[in-house]
Amino acid sequence: MASITDQPNCYVEAIHTNCPGIEIHSARLETHDGEFNDILIVNDDLVFRFPRYADAIPAFLREIQLLPKLKDYLPLPIPAPLYFSGIVSEPGKVFMGYPLIHGRPLYREVMNGIADKEVLQELARQLAGFLSALHGLTPAMLDLEISTPNMPDWVRTFYAEVQEHLFPFMRSDACYALSEHFKNYFNHPVLQTYHPALIHGDFGGSNILIDGNRISGILDFSSMEYNDPALDIASVSTYGEPFFSYFCQFYALSEPLRDRACFYRGIFALEEALFGWKKGDKKAFESGMEQYV
Repeated sequence: MASITDQPNCYVEAIHTNCPGIEIHSARLETHDGEFNDILIVNDDLVFRFPRYADAIPAFLREIQLLPKLKDYLPLPIPAPLYFSGIVSEPGKVFMGYPLIHGRPLYREVMNGIADKEVLQELARQLAGFLSALHGLTPAMLDLEISTPNMPDWVRTFYAEVQEHLFPFMRSDACYALSEHFKNYFNHPVLQTYHPALIHGDFGGSNILIDGNRISGILDFSSMEYNDPALDIASVSTYGEPFFSYFCQFYALSEPLRDRACFYRGIFALEEALFGWKKGDKKAFESGMEQYV
């Protein structure tokens, strides 16, 4: 594969090959946006997403088919693909292109910099409205075939991989605390019981855009599945308790759903670390392991 310095030229070539009508006057690679995709900004008004890994391409292709079906049901802007490479399986050659949605990622530090309570309440209302609308959809409404993971089985497999691959790098007290966290999940059937919903699946700050004092768009639906809505709620809870309390004013949150979200929030860093271990991504591994070593 080409080096990162050569990659923009490779991506531009792929766009020219598949979309010869586009005149490209400028192209810049956004190297920091996400673990799974490279983002090329073309002419300052188009976004081209290229998945980095071959095993992510099937979900990426499904997302291209999914986005037009979702847009009429959701209260916030989402990507509207205009360009598509076609069905290919090689990273660097498969892409989607859509008009740029203006805004910056709503990272935790951005949220922490907002002091106006009315602005925070409005952001919470927008995010709660978006997730309420998304979680209220069904695969049948979208004429969609979508995966339905069994979360207790996934957690068992995930925990085994964490023990095998991550525990050897961790402090002993961190291993003990995580063991207790998982034991609590396995010992309480209420944490394993849920009504599946259509979820975003990666509802973190890099995929939530803010422009001024409003949410301007939601990105990257490649992780969407029919699963526990508490996974999305857990992502919102990482903004901290003050903001989460505003969110709970607008999203109907049961106690069991809140408890499951608390469990999932406790394993997010492990997911990043395990991803880094599997992909040889040192940055992701070290970021995910930071609190445990």
